[in-house]
Amino acid sequence: MTHVRTPGPLVLDALVWVVFAVLFVGAALLVKVAAALLVVLIVLALLLGFVLRALRKRRARPRR
Repeated sequence: MTHVRTPGPLVLDALVWVVFAVLFVGAALLVKVAAALLVVLIVLALLLGFVLRALRKRRARPRR
């Protein structure tokens, strides 16, 4: 009968901390990506507003 050695408590502790660090870094990166996407969407919305306003002004001018 073979005896299966279980990893020591220090190894398990280290593994838990590594998993925690990986999850924490992943969450931080997700928050950064979400913030960048939000900024991009706001900029695109503002640009679209400016373009639509310019088109409306250009279309309204020729009528006299």
